[in-house]
Amino acid sequence: MHAVAQKEAKTSEVRHDAMTRNVAQHFVQQLTLWGVERVYGVIGDANLYLLDELGKQKKITYIACRHETNAALMASAEAKLTGKLAVCTCTSGPGLASIINGLGDAWADRVPVLVVSGQVQSTEIGLGGVQDIDQQLFIQPLADFSSLVADSHGFPKLLNKAVKTALNKGGVAHLSIPKEIWQLPVSGGFFPLPVKAGPQMPSPEQIQKAAQLIDKAKRPVILAGRGIENAQYYALQFAEKIQAPLMATMPAKSFVPNDHSLFVGGLGHAGTEISRELLEKADLCIVLGATWWPADYVPQTIQMVQIDAKAENIGASCPVAAPVVGEMSKALSQLIPIVQQKQNEQYLSEIAEKKMEWNKRIQQESKVESPTDAISPAYAVSVLQKCVAEDAIISIDVGDHTVWFERIFQYKHQKLIISGTWRTLGFGLPAGIACQLAKPDRQVVSVAGDGGVAYSIIELITAVAYNLPLTLIIMNNQSYAMEKNRMMVEGLHTLGSQIPNPDYTALAKACGAQSVRVSKPEELEQSIRDALSSRTTSVVEIMCTAPILPHTKILKGMDTFNS
Repeated sequence: MHAVAQKEAKTSEVRHDAMTRNVAQHFVQQLTLWGVERVYGVIGDANLYLLDELGKQKKITYIACRHETNAALMASAEAKLTGKLAVCTCTSGPGLASIINGLGDAWADRVPVLVVSGQVQSTEIGLGGVQDIDQQLFIQPLADFSSLVADSHGFPKLLNKAVKTALNKGGVAHLSIPKEIWQLPVSGGFFPLPVKAGPQMPSPEQIQKAAQLIDKAKRPVILAGRGIENAQYYALQFAEKIQAPLMATMPAKSFVPNDHSLFVGGLGHAGTEISRELLEKADLCIVLGATWWPADYVPQTIQMVQIDAKAENIGASCPVAAPVVGEMSKALSQLIPIVQQKQNEQYLSEIAEKKMEWNKRIQQESKVESPTDAISPAYAVSVLQKCVAEDAIISIDVGDHTVWFERIFQYKHQKLIISGTWRTLGFGLPAGIACQLAKPDRQVVSVAGDGGVAYSIIELITAVAYNLPLTLIIMNNQSYAMEKNRMMVEGLHTLGSQIPNPDYTALAKACGAQSVRVSKPEELEQSIRDALSSRTTSVVEIMCTAPILPHTKILKGMDTFNS
């Protein structure tokens, strides 16, 4: 009888908890059960009850940001790094408007982010009052799922559906919650973490057709993207068997040993001449988990094999002769045994010769500029490469420094986090903060230009507040150099490309960070090493030049390069 009474009492407690748990409490408890560790956001009138609930517990850390865009960029970066659901929150009206840009990054790079925005009271929706806007219409282009929580009792199901969509589609899910709804009771219990749909097995027919084209090719090349992250061993084994040079998109460069004899660097404006030359002469391109296909740097027509876990990525940029839809390691493990072992010593010698010439060129570019002994971006990147840990996480902002980093940096086991498709200025620092929070034992370095860092440098206060040993490298060429150089090459007026900067070193100190400005090459390496070893939030501002990269132009077209 005693055991039965205890069971009945426990059941009664669960029922009572279900009846008294409100939307804010359910949200926090459900996220906890799903393993969410952080919520990034900015306080506002319409999310106060949520913040109150987050403040009463310790399992989820609320990261108080200084701007909603940065909160969303942090969530996006965390999702990119971990592959798991990341969460951010904002208030109504301008709060949602400000968070949109950061959500665009998650949407464009297809990573799972849940955004919960406060909304005006239900009785005020649609009346045109303070901060009233149709949030579902506003966020529609960037959200795979968006819903207004009109009834508190349906909230558990809506939350589950939102997260299920974000995880399975890889994108943004959104819930807008009127401010009075946060305190209303919910019905129903908690859901287990939605299961992500696994990629399909490649069909034998697709594998066989791909193998036939590969066997016929005399000069195959491989373009590898993020899709090889969990199939790196197979990708190299495959390249070695068919003796194909291997190019990589910027996010995938760290997945391939950069000193491998078949690795020929990136493709595009910041890529290598080797990649473009080999691709021009190739009779087959095998695309492994990549969507990057820059029209300026690829042949107008080339036969293609494309392997990708997502069917919608196949043929998105150009026609594909042999599509293979399936998980990368499974596809390659089936393909490797049936393709012929190629023997093409002449092709291998050509690759080796081109690599040797390219490495000499890069070494020359990385030297200190003369006669002024100024710091070039290539030199700055080469010094940074010597200083960072082999397993460092590097978040890169958008700008001229990005292409120099792609051109010069040789990866060992570093992890790169970038704004791949959305390419918003200001990404680097918020992304670095999220990476340091998610991986506190790893060295994290953010690299930004003086233009992009202006968008988000206020978040240094956030990094200091949470005691993050993050290092921010600012490459200051005192201009929007990428845009300025394009305008100069095209003979345009450079209006808007050169704007006055604040003293970033002083600004960093005002935010509580350790900072130093470097303008002499001989001081650069030690300054970077000091910052990396300081175990505190630190900034190294590098005063550097802005040389024009080859092939700089505004309009696309493979035959209109400027050299």
